[in-house]
Amino acid sequence: MNETYYAGLVIERVSLAIDKVFHYNIPDEIKDIIQVGMRVMVPFGHSNVPAYVYSLDKDIDIPLDKLKDIKKIIDPAPAFDADLIPLIDWIKEQYHCMLIEAIQCFVPPGTKVNLRAKTHRVIYLADNQEDVQASKVQRLNNNMKAILAALEDEDGIPAKELLANTGAAESTIKALVRRGLIKVELEPTYRNPWKYDLPRQELHEYNTEQKQAINTIVKIMQNGGGTVLLHGVTGSGKTEVYMAASEKAIEEGKQIIVLVPEISLTPQTLGRFKARFGDRVAVLHSRLSIGERYDEWKRIQRDEVDIVVGARSAVFAPLKRLGLIIIDESHEDSYKSDTRPRYHARDVAIKRCELVKGLVVLGSATPALDDYYKSLAGEYKLSTIKKRVENQSLPQVQIVDMRKELLMGNRTIFSSPLFTAISNNIENKEKTILLLNRRGYAQFVSCRSCGEAIKCNNCDISLTYHIQGRKLVCHYCGYEEQYPKTCPKCKSSYIKHFGLGTQKLEDEIKSFFPEAKVLRMDFDTTSRKGSHHEILEAFASGKYDILIGTQMVAKGLDFPEVTLVGVITADTSLNLPDYRSSEKTFQLITQVAGRAGRSHKPGNVIVQTYQPDHYSIILAAKHDYKGFYNKELAIRKQFDYPPFSHIIRVLLTGEREEELIAYAKDMLAWLNHKISKDPYLSHNLMDIGAYPAPIERIKNKYRWQILIRIRTSEESKHNYHLLAEKLLKQYNRDGINTALDFNPLSLM
Repeated sequence: MNETYYAGLVIERVSLAIDKVFHYNIPDEIKDIIQVGMRVMVPFGHSNVPAYVYSLDKDIDIPLDKLKDIKKIIDPAPAFDADLIPLIDWIKEQYHCMLIEAIQCFVPPGTKVNLRAKTHRVIYLADNQEDVQASKVQRLNNNMKAILAALEDEDGIPAKELLANTGAAESTIKALVRRGLIKVELEPTYRNPWKYDLPRQELHEYNTEQKQAINTIVKIMQNGGGTVLLHGVTGSGKTEVYMAASEKAIEEGKQIIVLVPEISLTPQTLGRFKARFGDRVAVLHSRLSIGERYDEWKRIQRDEVDIVVGARSAVFAPLKRLGLIIIDESHEDSYKSDTRPRYHARDVAIKRCELVKGLVVLGSATPALDDYYKSLAGEYKLSTIKKRVENQSLPQVQIVDMRKELLMGNRTIFSSPLFTAISNNIENKEKTILLLNRRGYAQFVSCRSCGEAIKCNNCDISLTYHIQGRKLVCHYCGYEEQYPKTCPKCKSSYIKHFGLGTQKLEDEIKSFFPEAKVLRMDFDTTSRKGSHHEILEAFASGKYDILIGTQMVAKGLDFPEVTLVGVITADTSLNLPDYRSSEKTFQLITQVAGRAGRSHKPGNVIVQTYQPDHYSIILAAKHDYKGFYNKELAIRKQFDYPPFSHIIRVLLTGEREEELIAYAKDMLAWLNHKISKDPYLSHNLMDIGAYPAPIERIKNKYRWQILIRIRTSEESKHNYHLLAEKLLKQYNRDGINTALDFNPLSLM
């Protein structure tokens, strides 16, 4: 570096007070090696702290004699690439987070704990081949000769493998090193996160609709990128389209990110991609060990992979030749982060591809209404697959009115049609999936004497009964207590659990169908590493008849032997205080119904509900996405809900309720004043108000929220983003947390 540069650094500390770039002098000894993205140690305050190099600037506006020197470079390679700086800036502005929070999305896992790459010893023949040849007349024992012979056949063998294959001891290697006949080198070794057999690959001939979808994707990818919404019914072969598009991208020297919404889907998707593309596929998700994630990240960073498969955070994978991002089941809420930065993987993917002229493919049988709206408006390109592969028919869906079942005296979990269908499936040795979107044994525990429902000590929510250990558990904060013998309020012994969870459903199945082999898949059974894959493999193996689960069994799983799907209570999501509750219900029923009939045997779906006339349930039973879209869009337009508005949510949490309410009202008054004084803000405001959150207390923190609804123009969004920045600077009180979210997916 011949010219004089100064390093713009972001301190590795989450604090609003230091949320900016600080400049430091670059000592001569590191001027030629320092790069943007490197992690360095610098004096800051009264101590030395790590920081990231964010810029290298020739001209700065501060006195040079005030500059401190960088102490040292911590890591020899940059943690992130300089080309990612515009995306990091965008994340900070779009999601109102601190710069360090945006940067940390892109740094390798394990950076904070100084995790290092694992190494292993690799044995090579010595460079001086004359000595090696001369060694053949030396007095060598048989083990020495065996090692040299093995290395002549294949130079560079891991030490463990060489010793195992030759039967030699460690002392033999040391002896050969002393004689100068071999050398030992330390080379990086990767922890392997994939320890499963690869699925059998059956090559299918693409049908006409798949070919059209592939051609559309490839054409847009070659013409500067954009966004394609791939709307394909369940079982239409969208994954085959993804793989064909990926193949084409690799041919053109591009790399691919494939996102899935649930870790439970990662093994199936990853297995299919690995079977097609081999070791050039990496995996990133939170259930990997920190070491496995670090190694996979390093493989990606070293350009040793073409495809990254993973959950939400894989959108930040450090690919240098990115050309395609595929988001499977793109309608899923799990793509939105609920912690800072509150990013949506879809929007980050679109922005990232915009910066590199890449392509985003949003794939779903039930696209998010906002995405479908954008596709019809021309913002996205729409590609549709209306038929299943090999012209398999969509399953027949029967809606059962559980009110009528009660009138007929049936007070069990199972309606008569579902009971009969399960019995027939067991007899015919066909598989069944049962969906109940509520884990635990019972929904709540209450006193039949005084009516008291037992709630969490920390949250404004009822405790859920889990039969293992007879525990009451809070699904929000994790609080546990033993099942009480008497009512905590009136001391009555008339305590009983009510409602239904997956644990109780499992017990009921075993009671009614003792001959059935049952598996349960929910948060409780999948908390251990590898448990998702083990459950799915066990079900696929034919050893089990029935898979019970929460919504994780509804998404993208492909089991050709499943001929029956039962939805135990279809109303669960309809009763949420959320303008998207109908959309979530339609998506869940349609998706789980799509698990049935994915082979030559027809599928049967039975939906149990207390609201059989609700349009979301009726249209899901008909597999009528377009009908649902038109009905739901009309309702959204009538009430000015998104996509006809944008919602900004400011969630306030604090330990003192009265203080929090006063704070919320003061913030509301400040916002109203700012908006009234600005013609752009006031013109684009639709409504604003402060309210208690639907769940008023979680983890001993009271919760209030301010909801702002604004028009959808770019001018409106820009001006309200500026207002949001001012708000966060104005209201920064200790003891009260402020979380700001543009277009939240939940108002709970």
